[in-house]
Amino acid sequence: MTLKKAYKTLILTIILMMITVALYAYHVTKLVLQWGLMGLTISAVVSIFSIILSIHQTKHQKIVNVGFWAKHRFELLDWFTFLSVSLMIIFMVFTFFFLPSDVEQYSMYPTLKPGERIVIAHFEYVPTRNDVIIVEITMDHYPLVSADKYIERDSYGRIIATHDKIYFVKRLVGMPGDIIDYVVDDSNPEQYFVRINGAVVYSPYGDPYIVLSDQIDIIGQSLNQGVLMDGRYLAFGDNANGFIEYDPVTGRNVDFPGSFDSRSFGAVYENDVIGKVIFRLWPLGVVQ
Repeated sequence: MTLKKAYKTLILTIILMMITVALYAYHVTKLVLQWGLMGLTISAVVSIFSIILSIHQTKHQKIVNVGFWAKHRFELLDWFTFLSVSLMIIFMVFTFFFLPSDVEQYSMYPTLKPGERIVIAHFEYVPTRNDVIIVEITMDHYPLVSADKYIERDSYGRIIATHDKIYFVKRLVGMPGDIIDYVVDDSNPEQYFVRINGAVVYSPYGDPYIVLSDQIDIIGQSLNQGVLMDGRYLAFGDNANGFIEYDPVTGRNVDFPGSFDSRSFGAVYENDVIGKVIFRLWPLGVVQ
């Protein structure tokens, strides 16, 4: 690495650090990734150390052919600097702009299926109707979410981790100020269809969202005279009421329940809506 290149890389590293501090200070995302900030910090330290060592070695360069470090120190320092700056950019993108994640449940089936890889945009996200959103769930904000959902298990059902917060993927269907009411299902008087602003709400696949009396009470906690309160949103899964699918392994039909969503744990808080799903990595495609 030449002195000119080393100083240019040092300036780039400092600029990246300043951008990181500014993005963090202005709270451009509601998603707090401690591992991302830690990765940024470590990468910045390694980059600066490598650059300073490169400058020192260049200014005091001697023709030395003894030992691996003596022969390859400039190439090694060049690679360390390149990798650390690249990691700074990657961690910055993940921490403040876009984040890949996995789908684990059937809540958004068939829009999203378990095992699919998605990309979440979370830079200064403003909730918009019909977006496929990511909701941060905690026990304090959503006491109706059972404690079991915070437990991570392996394929044998053994507990491998317990989390303070979890994340649900849903579709945003109700906005603050919307009028929420219900209409009786003619085929079953004990259940109702959700209406928003006078229209029955359907999933993207034409299924009306069904609620029972106790679920009406749950949603009602976020309403003021039938109007959704400020800062509260209704988030439903595209898997509106469950489905039956044939399992070729067991040779039997499997009954999958409907989405566990605002009908069961209440309207979500605006600050807990951290971003939207914009892309599916596999199978490749835009998520709408």
